[in-house]
Amino acid sequence: MPTIEKRVRSDNGDTYYRVRVRVRGLPEKQKTFKRLTDAKLWAQQTEAAIRRGEVQNVVPAAKGKTLADVIERYKKRVLPHRAESTQRAAVTYLAHWEKVLGAYGLTYITADLIEAELEKLAAAGDTRRKSEEGEPAGKPKSRKTIKHYRDTLALLMKHAKAWGWATQNPMEGVTPITNIRDERTRFLSDAERAVLLDACKASDNDQLFNIVVFALSTGARKSEILGLTLADVDLQRGSAIFRDTKNGDTRAAPLARHLRELLTGQVAKAEALYAALSHAPKTRWLFPRADGVLPIDIRTAWENARDKAGLVDFRFHDLRHSTASYLAMKGASLVEIAEVLGHRTLQMVRRYAHLSESHVKGLVESLGEDIFEGAADGARPAKELNRAGSSVIRKVPAPL
Repeated sequence: MPTIEKRVRSDNGDTYYRVRVRVRGLPEKQKTFKRLTDAKLWAQQTEAAIRRGEVQNVVPAAKGKTLADVIERYKKRVLPHRAESTQRAAVTYLAHWEKVLGAYGLTYITADLIEAELEKLAAAGDTRRKSEEGEPAGKPKSRKTIKHYRDTLALLMKHAKAWGWATQNPMEGVTPITNIRDERTRFLSDAERAVLLDACKASDNDQLFNIVVFALSTGARKSEILGLTLADVDLQRGSAIFRDTKNGDTRAAPLARHLRELLTGQVAKAEALYAALSHAPKTRWLFPRADGVLPIDIRTAWENARDKAGLVDFRFHDLRHSTASYLAMKGASLVEIAEVLGHRTLQMVRRYAHLSESHVKGLVESLGEDIFEGAADGARPAKELNRAGSSVIRKVPAPL
């Protein structure tokens, strides 16, 4: 029902009328008028327009349900069962949709409304980084980022329909975001790697160097490294257990000798920090922050070291690409690279295939020599093939 309030301005004493139209399932609409007749007319027209657009075939369970209700139930019943890294990423997307559409009833969320919000999101750019004046830097959001927002809303609407809160899914009318290509193969050259490591070693953050070496040596993600606890690292066996992975799987990573030497000092440093604390945190992190409660935040230290090293268009995640690229150039197969990186399929590692072309070419040439050496002159092949049909034996490269 519309309500009209008579108000008086404090600055000049003028009278005006504020109209508030409330319809269950929609955000409240407000507008002010100088004349009461205009206020009444707008209130009637606005309420009628809303009523005409209301969907009638709504199941009883859906009455009054808003997107905020869906998000709240999703957070309680679904999200806790996802990987921790997935939960952290979902926080941003869920918060956005709760802010812009949370007050809307499910029956009022249409494909056109969603499309409009996605367009606003893309136009807003990257608001995380600020310019020198303190304003958003304005870097446009990538199609991949917009797809994450869209897919999150699609998942919410899918659950809403499964719970009986909606009869239709408006996402069916929203244009899908496809052909996303994020196959970066940016990796460090030998010179860049040396300069970067020097910059990390000179950083005020005394854990940054060890973290970067860990990333280059194992190909692990930043979240996986910072999620390690002291109990996850076994220096005697030379392995680390990643429990908080992107796909939810737990995997082990071998620790090369040089990394074990660094981690010996890191473990001692972390244990000393926890021994000196007056409280006993529930989790003892391998790379803890000063209070030991959470892992250390290296974002600022990393960006400063990267900039000091003069690296252009390089992200922390590109350390992972560097590891994969080094393995490919050493002759590792796509299966082996996928195993190191923790990918379930080979699709994500095919971007490194071209880096191992010279190795594959060498294998083919070796096979040709084994089979056909001297055959052009009518002589029998110089080498006998084994029962498996090949005398070529691959050698798996050692971990970095």
